[in-house]
Amino acid sequence: MQEIVFETNAEDTDDISDSLIGLGALSVTVEDAQADLPTESPIFGEPGMPTSVQAWPTSKFLVLLDIDTRAQDFWQEFCAFDSRFGESPIEIRELTDRDWVAETQRQFKPFVIGSRLWVGPHWVDPPQTFSNQGIVIRLDPGMAFGTGSHATTQLCLEQLMATLDAHPNCQRVLDMGCGSGILAIAAAKLGASDVHAIDIDPIAVATARNNAITNQVSIHAASAESQPEGVFDLVLANILSQPLKVLAPMLARLTRPGGGLLLSGILSRQADELLQVYQPLCQHLGRITVLQEREGWVCIGTSCSP
Repeated sequence: MQEIVFETNAEDTDDISDSLIGLGALSVTVEDAQADLPTESPIFGEPGMPTSVQAWPTSKFLVLLDIDTRAQDFWQEFCAFDSRFGESPIEIRELTDRDWVAETQRQFKPFVIGSRLWVGPHWVDPPQTFSNQGIVIRLDPGMAFGTGSHATTQLCLEQLMATLDAHPNCQRVLDMGCGSGILAIAAAKLGASDVHAIDIDPIAVATARNNAITNQVSIHAASAESQPEGVFDLVLANILSQPLKVLAPMLARLTRPGGGLLLSGILSRQADELLQVYQPLCQHLGRITVLQEREGWVCIGTSCSP
């Protein structure tokens, strides 16, 4: 196969991609042309949050073509369709066959939380020390968020372990927005006896159930339409700041007096705003604070008490 690579400052990257696909491109990938350079400028955004930035300052397009398409002819046809690119320099690459399964597997490496929790995919074996004495969680990449590689998931896992180690009486745990179920599974592996996992995505619910079976633990996975009953000793939510604001009254209500609340998916610059939302609703929990920070993300909340 072949690939055409070019850069542009145009903001209508979606429209450009649609045009390339319409002309017969197999796929179009758009990347930040300044990624990993000193000039890189990250763009943050999430559903419900307005942003004036619609694209990177310079976008790199990677246009995949089948072997029978002449790349130069394709490019000339595209430039005739969109005259802005008539003088744009391009690079044409010949792509060799690759083992994409092996390439994908190499991206997902196991990691360790503390000294006794190992998380990794099925094709990697944990060290013997974890197999004998530690806690092993098997998670393969799939259609639901949460392989554990993201900083927010690791923050939650670290705080979850610290909370359950310090307060073994925290037995009833809720993972709101469970994704793959990694936090719920970890809670069960760490000794919680009544673990619930909820998500708005039915694929995530099914994935969490299957992952729990694979890891030989019992969790109650359900869709968000099923309102959880009663209150919980510990409530976890690793989502994004906007949904966390919307869910704040419910999450506060579901946490028992003196219970623990752990929230992540929050950028460091969003922490103060989330604290202002949650603190008035969580007087029964004590003071909500920033518990930990990593790679520009934070975990906020309060620890569980007897």
